[in-house]
Amino acid sequence: MTARTVDPAPLAGSWINFDTAATGIHLVDAGVDGNRLMLRITERGAPQAAQEALADGPVTGAALPAVPLADDIDATEAVAFLAEGPLGSRQAILCGYLNRGLLTIDVHTVHTGGARMPNVMYRAHFHRSEGAEPR
Repeated sequence: MTARTVDPAPLAGSWINFDTAATGIHLVDAGVDGNRLMLRITERGAPQAAQEALADGPVTGAALPAVPLADDIDATEAVAFLAEGPLGSRQAILCGYLNRGLLTIDVHTVHTGGARMPNVMYRAHFHRSEGAEPR
């Protein structure tokens, strides 16, 4: 039996948070890398490890590899992704999914080490950057 691959292209592109005043993830740049997605995350008000304080400007995190997910065993196009890795001083799990052309991401973060900040879960909604065509 041959394993089927899920095409990550429908998730690729730049996604901007609808809530322009929110802290947390502001921008997601999703690029295709073979059968995987690579997510470059830009945050606003991200915790800094050394100061445990909120930054005023955008903070760009490391690229996170993401596994594309289909919504059915016979489907070939991605409608969701799962990513896990470091975002600043936190470990994060991101579960993203398309809903009527928009991207929703559930963000789960755990502060490692001696950080005195709570673990957090939040949901953010994203639209494609202006002029971008859905793929």
